[in-house]
Amino acid sequence: MELVRWFFKNKLNDLKDGKVLEFASHNGNNLSLFANYDYECIGVELSELHYQNAQYNFNHVLKYKKFQFFNDNMLNFAKNFKDICANVFLIPNVINFITREEFKNLLKNSRDNHLYKYGAGYFSFFFLRARSIRDHRYKLGYALENGSFILDKDEFSGEKNCLCTCYQEYELVEYLKKYLNLYDFEVISSENINMKNQVCIKDSDIIIYGKIC
Repeated sequence: MELVRWFFKNKLNDLKDGKVLEFASHNGNNLSLFANYDYECIGVELSELHYQNAQYNFNHVLKYKKFQFFNDNMLNFAKNFKDICANVFLIPNVINFITREEFKNLLKNSRDNHLYKYGAGYFSFFFLRARSIRDHRYKLGYALENGSFILDKDEFSGEKNCLCTCYQEYELVEYLKKYLNLYDFEVISSENINMKNQVCIKDSDIIIYGKIC
């Protein structure tokens, strides 16, 4: 819902010759919004199942032609692909599964390899959603040296033994300014109580959107 609000607030429905790149594109749900406004859509998804679902949705449901999905690790993709020059860049709900160092490398490689458009007066629109330290998963496991955790004590959210990295707002802003030249941005907190296996779980996310150049 926040992505939809951001999309129309910034009049991205009026953007001409739009190209959007999304890391962790899942089944293509976010990209379908852009597809409806004639964007060229590029999605990177690690899960084979989600990748296949995205292919099916775009081919048979949306019947959209201007898209390409990659069944790949986004870290490898950012390192190996060049000159995509998307003018909209999305990283929603995925950086909690990688370390801080991996996240910083992801941002650096995305810029160095021109995965988004910048320079010569150009800028791109940017959207990120990440898990905050107020989330119930924070410290719910043993700590690693880089500030992440292995969720060996998480019995309810379906992420037991996964790596979890939570952030404070200022950390993300500093990283995005340093590696993507983020500016003209907004920071939003999103907190919800969900029922999972008859247990109340607090989900707490940080949403940052703005421009990168």
